[in-house]
Amino acid sequence: VSRSDIVDVVSSYVSLTRKGSNYFGLCPFHNEKTGSFSVSPDKQIYHCFGCKHGGGVISFIMEIENLSFPDAVRFLAKRANMEVPEDDADREGARRRQRLLELNRDAARWYYQNLSRPEGAAVAAYMEKRRIGRKAAMDFGLGAAPDSWDSLLTAMLQKGYTKSELLQAKLVVQSKQGRLYDMFRNRLILPVINTRGDIVGFGSRVLDKSEPKYMNTPETPVYSKRHNLYGIHLAKKTKRPN
Repeated sequence: VSRSDIVDVVSSYVSLTRKGSNYFGLCPFHNEKTGSFSVSPDKQIYHCFGCKHGGGVISFIMEIENLSFPDAVRFLAKRANMEVPEDDADREGARRRQRLLELNRDAARWYYQNLSRPEGAAVAAYMEKRRIGRKAAMDFGLGAAPDSWDSLLTAMLQKGYTKSELLQAKLVVQSKQGRLYDMFRNRLILPVINTRGDIVGFGSRVLDKSEPKYMNTPETPVYSKRHNLYGIHLAKKTKRPN
């Protein structure tokens, strides 16, 4: 962690401008139009005068990446090309988290491939009607959830994922009778990708006038609505230097 300069880390997420001895930018934790988010290179802390969030570099990573303390330390160590000694519990937690991220990636790939399959024809037609081209579909990883109760469930089980993992990722839900069925059905799918390129959740839109019009992944071990913004991975790629 001592190798992780807070200005360097924060500037990976926030466009900062130096004013005197500190740096300022728009707070990533709440919506604002004036830069009340301050980073001090001398004290190695950040503070927002608007929402009152503040702390050191580990706190920032815990907030922005929705990570536990051990995972935030691990994240910073990896960023600095350092190894962190881990106990069995840490390794198991990291393994479960990585497994869910792999599941989301495979689910996103499956949704995307459906755009070229008969079962995704309704979503493809909707995209054409809304003038959403193939390039946009590729850039944002758009996909199609078929009008089926368990297509994704079946496909992911065949890939070796468990029902428990699908439930943890909130890709399937369980009825009161104990039946599992797909969370998203007959919808345009929009993966939520974090700044590291991990698919952490999904958004969706219905094709007709039924409700709810929009449906998103609930909170999961890898996804937090508060800290994950749709399209942030593209915004980071196009961020202008000061």
